[in-house]
Amino acid sequence: MLEVLRTSIGWQTARFRFRKERDRVIRFTDAVTSARSALVIMPLNPTNLLPTVTVFEMLKKKFQEEHLTVITGDHGLEVMRLLPRTQFIHILAAEISPFYLPHKDIIARVRKKPYDLAIDLNLDLVLPSGYICKASDARIRVGFVRKRADMFYNLLIRPDPTLGTKLIYDRLVQCLQRF
Repeated sequence: MLEVLRTSIGWQTARFRFRKERDRVIRFTDAVTSARSALVIMPLNPTNLLPTVTVFEMLKKKFQEEHLTVITGDHGLEVMRLLPRTQFIHILAAEISPFYLPHKDIIARVRKKPYDLAIDLNLDLVLPSGYICKASDARIRVGFVRKRADMFYNLLIRPDPTLGTKLIYDRLVQCLQRF
């Protein structure tokens, strides 16, 4: 009961915070290929990390590592080894409010750099990562189709639940390469 109430307050706070922000009308043609910097939000569930390697391989080819920022929890060593010159922002559990929203200092660290592309790799809609993605002010914000996901993302990818996690991320890479 308390968990549902906390989650509900978090959603209402996020909705209130972003109520006046309207997404600009953009052309998705060449949106990803013309991007110069990217923000990637790792899955908060550490069991989903290995399949994301294909996404990072694609990003490594597209961007210089200095133009990538990766947000991760207290895990993600595999990605740190893959991208040694990339900036990492680690989010600890203490930096998430009781209502599942990131603290202001995390948002301030994210906003230090401008981003053209933000990708949330969580397969489920996770409130802290969706909030960070929207607060990043990235021109293109990519996430997976879930209930309320359109509040945070302007490019939604529909995952096929019959596929394994690795194939879902492979399809995400294929989709992003089309733009």
